[in-house]
Amino acid sequence: MTDTFGKILRKLRMQSGMGLRELARLIDKSPGYLSDVEQDNVPPPSEEVIINIAAALNVNKNLLLLAAHKMDPELSNYIAEEPQAADFLRMAKDKEFKGTDWEKLSKFAELIDLGKPKKDTK
Repeated sequence: MTDTFGKILRKLRMQSGMGLRELARLIDKSPGYLSDVEQDNVPPPSEEVIINIAAALNVNKNLLLLAAHKMDPELSNYIAEEPQAADFLRMAKDKEFKGTDWEKLSKFAELIDLGKPKKDTK
């Protein structure tokens, strides 16, 4: 069974050595609310709050967004600005793309150098 958002958050917070009150202060939320989130008494917070939590704990925001079943606002904005991206995702959903399909597609995109050219990091 997969851990809930609250359990994952508590585990990451404990690993960081941060107290509940300190994290609550850093993200401008009450300790009681944060405790309720960790105990799964309330649904996961908004994407913005999750991103703030990730920054405060110095963890990858995608880990927490995934645990909450939420999308990074940067991706939502990109899809909204690129209608073809939304069309492609609808097609992928209709065709029931799974993990290995996405891995192959990512490798293919890299192979044929889709998108912006990579910047030199010299």
